Amino acid sequence: MIKCSALLVVLSLFLSGCQILEEEGNTQAFHIPIGTQLDLHQALMIPADQAGAFIQGTRIGDRYRHDATCRLEVRALASVPRPVRADRFTVERVNRAWEIFSSRGTGLRYARFVRDFKEGPSLFTFTTYLYLHSEQQPDVFRLVCSHLQNADQNPRHLTANEIRTVLTPIMTLH
Repeated sequence: MIKCSALLVVLSLFLSGCQILEEEGNTQAFHIPIGTQLDLHQALMIPADQAGAFIQGTRIGDRYRHDATCRLEVRALASVPRPVRADRFTVERVNRAWEIFSSRGTGLRYARFVRDFKEGPSLFTFTTYLYLHSEQQPDVFRLVCSHLQNADQNPRHLTANEIRTVLTPIMTLH
């Protein structure tokens, strides 16, 4: 009985994952074409010993209680703060990924090989990676936008318009 329940849970998660991919593949809402331009309107400061700076843009509202964030990243660390100047970047590649961020656990659990999903829904991180190019600033290499979402609330990646909103007024995704 337990094996059958575990199989049903795994099968339902697989089908849910396929539904997410199917929904994103059939709509232009998530599509960011290669060659899209991204304008940085003001300089951002990369802190010392950091590989990026968070964009303090516009909140997208109540996206299931977890707000989205974007971070502009550089290739190398430096021991001193350094600016990324206002510039126009070109999107060379787009990649999306998701992972389990955390699970709700209740008290002590027995060690087991099969996860018990009765413990509650997981919290997922959905991330969109925009790999960038600029002749003037080759050290800048990507923009990472992500948000957390509960598994029981039709989880999905951010749409292109939601990313545009998060970046406003610091950056513009054309």
